[in-house]
Order: sequence, then C-alpha cells, then structure tokens
Amino acid sequence: MASYVYLIRNGDLFNIGSTNNLERTRIDLRPGELIAFLITDNPEPLIKNLRKTYADNRLPGSDYYRLANSQVKECTSVLESDGSNNYFQPFLKGPSLFIFFIFSWFLVTYFIIEFVVNPVLSRFS
Repeated sequence: MASYVYLIRNGDLFNIGSTNNLERTRIDLRPGELIAFLITDNPEPLIKNLRKTYADNRLPGSDYYRLANSQVKECTSVLESDGSNNYFQPFLKGPSLFIFFIFSWFLVTYFIIEFVVNPVLSRFS
C-alpha cells in the first residue's frame, strides 16, 4: 500500500513524517503548510535517512525540526526527485551477503586455476 513521506512547515518548525492519508495529516497538522511529499511503497528507509540526517536539528520528544533554508531545499529535493531511489539500499546484506561472497570467492578461484594455473602447469608436463 502506498504511503506518503512529507515535509510540513509550521511557522519556523518543520515536521518530517509518513502517513497513509496525507489529507488527514494535513488537517491534523494545521496551520502547517505542505512543502513537499513523496509517494512510496516503502517509506521506512527514507524516513529513517531523513531523520538521521537532521537529528541535530530535532526538537526533543517530537517529530519537529528547526531547519535552515539550505536544509529545507535539500530535503525538498530528496522528496521531489523520488528520494526512495536516491537513498542507497544494499541489494545483499547479512547472511545472503556472506553466501554471495563465499560463492564469488570460489568462482574466481576456479577461473584462476582453470585458465591461468592449469595452462602454465600443462606446459611443464
């Protein structure tokens, strides 16, 4: 189900969050002004990245941030340029990364032995 990642301005504070119903969130955060939003199927990584990026500007115990103009522009560009594609998520991680590494190691070793070491050794026999 599609979710929205949004940036809403309320005075000099900004709210960064996600919701399934953007209109309802706009009503709940009135008189806030919607600055930017992104529709995505997986909002968690993007929200986590944005909140981590602006953690130093966060008001304690809330989802509000005191952002500079450059930070607002940066956050807006991430959301408007499909931030889910800008946020790097590894294809392999954990056990699958380990298995892929071991498999690749054996495959490269096999090719080195088959196409480099064996032809050299065959000349001496």
